[in-house]
Parts: sequence; C-alpha cells; structure tokens
Amino acid sequence: MNRSNRIFAFALMLTVVALISACRGETGDDVSENQDSADVPQPYVTLKMIMPGDESARMREFVDNELNERLKNELNMKLDLTYIPWSDYQSKLELALSTGENYDLFWYGTPFVPEYKAKNYIQPLDALLRTYGKDLTRNIPADNFKQDEMDGKLWAIPSQAFTSAGKFTSVMVRQDLLESVGMKSIRSIADLEAFYSKMHAVDPSYYGYLETDRGQDVQWREQSEEPLTFLDENQMFAVNERTGQLVDYLQSDLYRKVVQVRERWVDMGLIDKRLVGNLAANIDQEDAGKLLFRVGAVSRAMENLQTVQNADAGAKLREYYLSPDKPKYIVAPSNEAYMIPVDAVHPERAMQFMNWILQSKEHYNFIIYGVEGKDYRIENGKIKLLTNDQFMYEWMWRNKNYFMATTSVDDSVVQDMLHNDDNARISRLFGFHFNQEPVKNEYANVLAVYNEKFVPINMGIVGYDEQFGGAMSALKKAGYDRVWNELQRQYLAFRAGQTSRADQGEPR
Repeated sequence: MNRSNRIFAFALMLTVVALISACRGETGDDVSENQDSADVPQPYVTLKMIMPGDESARMREFVDNELNERLKNELNMKLDLTYIPWSDYQSKLELALSTGENYDLFWYGTPFVPEYKAKNYIQPLDALLRTYGKDLTRNIPADNFKQDEMDGKLWAIPSQAFTSAGKFTSVMVRQDLLESVGMKSIRSIADLEAFYSKMHAVDPSYYGYLETDRGQDVQWREQSEEPLTFLDENQMFAVNERTGQLVDYLQSDLYRKVVQVRERWVDMGLIDKRLVGNLAANIDQEDAGKLLFRVGAVSRAMENLQTVQNADAGAKLREYYLSPDKPKYIVAPSNEAYMIPVDAVHPERAMQFMNWILQSKEHYNFIIYGVEGKDYRIENGKIKLLTNDQFMYEWMWRNKNYFMATTSVDDSVVQDMLHNDDNARISRLFGFHFNQEPVKNEYANVLAVYNEKFVPINMGIVGYDEQFGGAMSALKKAGYDRVWNELQRQYLAFRAGQTSRADQGEPR
C-alpha cells in the first residue's frame, strides 16, 4: 500500500470511529438498533418527568421495561418518572420548579398556568409545538390551546380533549349505596343530607363529605338565583354569566348561605371535624370505599371507579348536578395542562413524547392501559382491564378521537359524560387570565389572611356570624380592595377586546 493509500485508510478509520462515537448519547448510553433512521431523534437522552399520585408496582415495571424499550426504539429516549403523593404534590412540585431542578415535563391543572408563567417556572411552547407537535394539534381542537395562551404565546399543552361543561360543579356519589337506602338520584342539598342520614343509620363507618377545600359552587346551582362561575381556585371572586359582571363572592349573601350549609353539615356529622381539611385523609377514605360523596368532574365517576372497586367490588359511582335544569358553562375545554419548565434540559424531547402519545390509538392505549393481552384487552368496543394497577392517568389524556370506556363502567355513566356538554354555553371567563404582577405583594398577603381566617369558615368549623366581620377586616388590611380593583380593571379590558359567544347565549 503506497503512502497516499495509507493516509486515506487512516482517515477513513478516524471517520468510522467518529461516526460510532456520534451514535452515543449525551448520557453515554448506547442507542437502539433503529437509531440510524432519519426519523429517530439524536442523541439518546433521559427525559425527567413529574407526576402526582402513588406509583403502582405494575406501572414501575411497565415504565422500566415495555415503555422504555419502545421509547428507546421510537424516540431514542428513556423516561425517568418521579411520583409525588397527591397530598404533597403542589408543595413539592413548586419547590422543584423554584430551585431549578432539571425536570423536563410536568402536569398540573389549567388554573396554575398563569401563576407558573408569572413566576417564570415555565417556558413558551409555540415553536416546539409547531416543530414537534403535529399529532397534538391534529387531535386537540385549536380552541383548546387558546385557554393556555398569554401575551401572545402558548404556555401549556391542554392534554385532555373531551366534554368539560360545569366541571367541578357536580357531585359524585356512591350510587350503589344511594340505591341501597331507597334513593335513585341526587337533585338537591336536601337529597345529599337525606342520603347521609339514611346511610349513617345503617353503617356509621361511612363519611359524608371531606373535600371542603372546594365545592362551594356545587351549592350555587341551587342556592343562587344568578348563574355564577368561579374565577379563581381560591374561591374569592366569580362572574355572573347573565350580566357579565364580576362578583365579590366573599362579601355576597350567597357566601353566607353556602358556609352556613357547611356549618349544618358539621353539626350533623356529614362533615367530620376530625378529618376536615386533611387531603391525605380524604384520599385514604375514598380509596377505602368509605366516602359517600365528593365534588364531581364530569367524568370522575369513571376515573375513580377502579380504585373504589379495589376496596368494594360492588361499588358504583355516578355524578349529578343540583338543580339539573339550569345551564352549564364551559370555562376551560381542558383542565389538564402539561408544562415544560424553563430549566428543562430536553424541551424538544418533552414535546416529542407528548406528541407520541397522541400519534395513534395504539400509542394512546399503550401508555394508559399497558400491554394489550397482558394488562388489558378490547371487548365489544370497551377496555377490559386485566390488572388493578393504574398506568398513566386516563383522564389526563382523554381524547374524543381515541376514547373507549372500560367494561366496569355502566353505560349510563358513559352517556352522562358524552352528553355533558349538550346545550352548554361558553363562559364569559373563557380565555381570561388574571395577571397578579401589578398587585403581587397584596395578593400574597390576601392569600395568607384568606387561608388563616376564611378557610375555617369555608369548612364550617367556625361560625360565619361570629367570625366573618373580623376576617373581612383583616383581608381588607392585607390589600383585598386593591386586588379586587386590579382584577376588575383587567377583566373589563379583556371583555372590551372579546366578541364572546356567551353574549348571545350560543349553545355549545
């Protein structure tokens, strides 16, 4: 071999070595057999994701084996999934976000998107969605994305695309126990109280209602002459859907009526003072099949059935609206939001992973139900679960294009869900986000006082007549009026720029 040939061979060898090295990811892991395909992203990475709840044994096995094997072959990634118990989820998630831990993806409710944007916890997703999210935009209606747009940018992926009117204003009951005491349905506060009293006389080990951190607007359907919708998770402000006016809820007579019902529930034992406000206890009692009713969420009767049937195989759940003939309003077409932290190491892969979930019905079923034939099978157009362990929460990704009910869910419950939005109306709050920045100090002070002074009133464990005056004075000293005035200013500006379908009462 002459000198020029030797030089060429040596250069060729270096090129081959360089190519082999390039096929190894940032973590040093070997790539899969398919990674020479142009469709497979480079390099191999680990995607770190946070989820709420308790990880089941099968879910851990599934992620470590079947799921990560597919993700390696199809997306050249490994999913590192961290679960945080529901009772600690918000505090530990926000600690991780505020300290810059290098997570790539997390879930939370839509109402938290504006807050996390204001705190600079999350990054805009427009470019990522355009580049890597074609199956997300194909399966999620365009209007759904608008709810997570602020300042002309998209800040979250509204992962659920299903019916949503009146979400969190219904009540979910143990239907089997309701029927066992001679009742068929729930239409009023009196029905709920009768259900508790009859069931308590049969078996006092059941709890009535523990979810006192929310649910005031469940009562509104009966207690209010006007159609109101809550503006905030903290339950201080609302909008009158008929007039379009904002409502200072805490200073309304409706608030007095609602919390005085709660006081009555404490007195009769329907709200147990020993457990009130204890989120972990609430979850434990529901998981043990000992909770008679709680706030509904359009499809919670299906979502929670597997868990309650693990405790009581004969359990049935169903959701009801008080004063069911009154209209329901769509505030947000999806209450589920996936966000990418501003400090994410692999934001592109986070978007690719979300897109992969909705790429096909097979992907969708795989990540929600596991391996067909091992974890589930399809029977007559329904999902027959073969394991009691949960995988990815179905409700986080429920999609009209792919949805199939499980065989354990009554057809009546499925029909309730599918027709929930019939004749629903678009809320005047649709697309509105309160920017707390101009009053962030006052707002923080108001929330601190609210949690100290008003939450016990909300729960019914201290009397409205005795405590409201002092609590309201403290709230005003904290800056409540400034927050209220700023909220009104922003809302009026929002309304001025909108042509809302709710103005004409257009049905959904």
